[in-house]
Amino acid sequence: MNKKYSLKILYSPIFFGIITGSLAVLAQPLLKIYPPQAYGICTVCHARDLVNWLSNLVFSRNFESAEVASNLPLLTTIGIITGSFLSSKFNSEYKLVKIENPIKMFFLGIIISIFGLLIMSCPTRLFLRFSFGDPFSFIAILGLFLGIFLGVLVLKRSI
Repeated sequence: MNKKYSLKILYSPIFFGIITGSLAVLAQPLLKIYPPQAYGICTVCHARDLVNWLSNLVFSRNFESAEVASNLPLLTTIGIITGSFLSSKFNSEYKLVKIENPIKMFFLGIIISIFGLLIMSCPTRLFLRFSFGDPFSFIAILGLFLGIFLGVLVLKRSI
């Protein structure tokens, strides 16, 4: 095997996905972490759990969050943002994108997050819940596709 090809494999997203997935599976029994079924990597749910964990810690509240986030904060969202930023800087791909209306985009992001929480989180989790036999996830998947279709129509008209 060529050394250049082996280095290319080591830096591929598939390799890191396999390593990360394997470490996540090993972390459950070693650290006694038992997340709920079909709790994937979701920036909406993990951000909610991080905010709830911080609120519970700082204000002594009892906001509900996933079992895995009850003792330790879920830093997935922060890790994804930091990792993607550092990766783009490291590979010289980082550039600012000028958008026409940043306030509109900010509120659209909030709306997407709210609807993400309403449909039981991310699409990956929806499909995992559907594979577990949850009938409500099928309805949510239909709503997800309808929302994507309507969102594309709205964006096509505004661009």
